[in-house]
Amino acid sequence: MVFRFRIISDKVENFVLYIDADSESTFFELHEAIQFACKFDSFELSTFFLADEEWDRGLEIRMFKDRRTVEAAAPLMKNTRLRDFLKEKEDKLVYLYDVISQKSLYIELNELIMENKLNMPIVNFSKGSTSAQSSSNRYNADLLADLDSEIQNVFTDFGELEDLNLIYGEIGEVM
Repeated sequence: MVFRFRIISDKVENFVLYIDADSESTFFELHEAIQFACKFDSFELSTFFLADEEWDRGLEIRMFKDRRTVEAAAPLMKNTRLRDFLKEKEDKLVYLYDVISQKSLYIELNELIMENKLNMPIVNFSKGSTSAQSSSNRYNADLLADLDSEIQNVFTDFGELEDLNLIYGEIGEVM
């Protein structure tokens, strides 16, 4: 099944974009299609939110894991299929394409095409252009991987629990 998305901006009146994507496509593939169609910098952080009828943001579908928050188990774009959260016509998403400046696009599932199948999302129609991204959201995948391992090392740099017990004594002795 193919999903036809209508994408608009709240900042630019004459912008509209239609993208067709297979229901088996991932949110990351939709993200890449939007990035390409809007000529965005692919190294900028972006995220999707499920939205209700009034475009209020719900569940976040992230580009990367965020171990600093309780929502670390939030779905990731690369391994979440569109069909996992989009079921019927008029389902809505908010695509935050500029995290620092909070610039968003509003995506509505406009049509379900039952018999068709696509290998990758395609742009059907594009009119106008969106507002530009900030240049301060850039991510570096290598840097993020290094940061993750650095954070892990912080916890292991304190030594083993037995070593700490030798230095500070048993926790029960303090209380």
